[in-house]
Amino acid sequence: MSYSHKSPLLNRRFKESEKDGPQFFLKYETLQPSGSFKSRGIGYLINSKAKEARSRDGSDVHVFSSSGGNAGLAAANASKLLNLNCTVVVPVTTKRHMIDRIQNAGSQVIVHGTHWGMADTYLKEVVMKKVPSNVEPLYVHPFDDPLVWEGHSFMIDEIVEQLQEQGRSMRDVKGIICSVGGGGLYNGIVGGLERHGYAGKIPIIAVETVGADALAKSLAAGKPVRLTEVTSIASSLGSPYIAQDSFEKAIRYKTRSFVQTDEEAVRTSLRFFQETNILVEPACAASVSLCYHVDELNKLLSCKLSSKDIVIVIVCGGSATTISDLEMLQRRYNPKL
Repeated sequence: MSYSHKSPLLNRRFKESEKDGPQFFLKYETLQPSGSFKSRGIGYLINSKAKEARSRDGSDVHVFSSSGGNAGLAAANASKLLNLNCTVVVPVTTKRHMIDRIQNAGSQVIVHGTHWGMADTYLKEVVMKKVPSNVEPLYVHPFDDPLVWEGHSFMIDEIVEQLQEQGRSMRDVKGIICSVGGGGLYNGIVGGLERHGYAGKIPIIAVETVGADALAKSLAAGKPVRLTEVTSIASSLGSPYIAQDSFEKAIRYKTRSFVQTDEEAVRTSLRFFQETNILVEPACAASVSLCYHVDELNKLLSCKLSSKDIVIVIVCGGSATTISDLEMLQRRYNPKL
């Protein structure tokens, strides 16, 4: 058993693009052990740093993670696999079932703060300062760490190989769509593209939701912007800031920014579930939504996509939302339903 594995890349047809639109290839990160792409980078970081600590002096290692939910679950799963103790601090917005899943993986959960930033500060300034001297603390940032980015970057290696296996080429890829919170997944994708010589040649569309759009606001301002609060229901995108390295890469490679509404993200989650029986949370569905809006995609890429073109969508997954949660949110937006 591994902390992550190779996920499928499958060509999926969408009614909206059948007659006049691109081919969508979906990278199903929903099938990672934790239910999201977080298993890649978080698992890679924990495995790398734990090996380093143990080879250095054989210290007992204790993993400390802050998360809106998915990164914490990935840390818990990787820690269990590697026989490490793990503590995860989550904000009060984290769903009970997600807390239960982290605890069921053998980790301690502490609830503090109204968003991830507050949980992270509490972890570093309070929880980790209580660690005994004979234990080495291993801090796991959910997105802003080069090892996390490196772990995520391997999905691009897989995509290159999987397209070749299907008789296609990266030269046919006109864009990669991914959701962006703090920038970990985005940096991983960029790193993988750099390794294969495609950075700047294949545009990335960075998708956020209204109220969790730190990257969009930063690009508009021409400098990093910190959100005073996160108001989107897409809690997995709930970082109040974008990593500095992500901001710089977005400018360097002319990344396209797209901000989706919460309502449309919820609508897409339900529609995608009805069509595929695969449940993705709104943070992920925000990216998938562009598959249903090809005209918007054409505008973002400044071209008219054809049936020979490929657009890759990172179905980043997530375990923070249930079908009941989505139906409740849908009734909020459409009371007559």
